[in-house]
Amino acid sequence: PHALEARMARSYPLTTKYLAMFPDGLMGVVARGVAFCASSLMAVLLAISLMEESVLLETTWRGHQLIWYMTVATVAFVWGRSFGAENPDKSPFLLDGDCEEAMLQISAETHYFPRAWRGQCHLYDIRDAFLALFPTKMYLLFHECLSVIMTPYVLCVALPNATRELLLFIRAHTLVLPHVGAVCRYAEFDFEEYGPDAKMEASFINFK
Repeated sequence: PHALEARMARSYPLTTKYLAMFPDGLMGVVARGVAFCASSLMAVLLAISLMEESVLLETTWRGHQLIWYMTVATVAFVWGRSFGAENPDKSPFLLDGDCEEAMLQISAETHYFPRAWRGQCHLYDIRDAFLALFPTKMYLLFHECLSVIMTPYVLCVALPNATRELLLFIRAHTLVLPHVGAVCRYAEFDFEEYGPDAKMEASFINFK
C-alpha cells in the first residue's frame, strides 16, 4: 500500500498540470466566486471579532446573530474550495501544452490509460471521464454521511439474504499459498482457471 500511496502522491502534480490545460467549467467558476465572497465575509467578521469579542454573539442582523453568518460563510467557503485547490498558474483560456503527453505522464504513475482515451486527451469528454475518477470532497462527504445511514440496513437486511452466495464464492475462489495464507484466486491472475476474463485481463495489463 505504501508504494501505491507514493505513486498516487507523484501523480497529483501531473494531474493538476493536465487539468490546467482546460478552462474552468461553469460549476468551477461559480464555486470560486462563492469561495471568494464567503472568504471576504469571513475576513470582515473576524476583523470585527478581533476588535470586540462579544460582537458576534450579541449583534443580530435580520433575526440572526453574526456568528450564524460566520458559520454559513465558512460552510460556503468549504464548499467552494472542495472543487479543488487554487492553482496560481490557472488560465481562463486553454494553456499551451500537450494533453496526450500529460496523460502519459499520469498513467506512468497510475497505471491507468484506457484505449478509448488515447489520442483524445484534448477533448472535454475525456477530461470529464478522468475527473469522474476524482470526486469532489463535498461528494465524498455526502457519501460518508449516507453510508452511516445505509450501513445498518445493508448489514441487517441486504447482507443476510446474500450470505449463501458469499460463502459459495469464497469457497470456490479461495487459494491457500505457502507462506502467504488464503488469498482470492483472482489476485493470482490464474488465466488457466478462469480463461479469457476481460476484467482480469484489464487488471493484469494495468498493474503490469
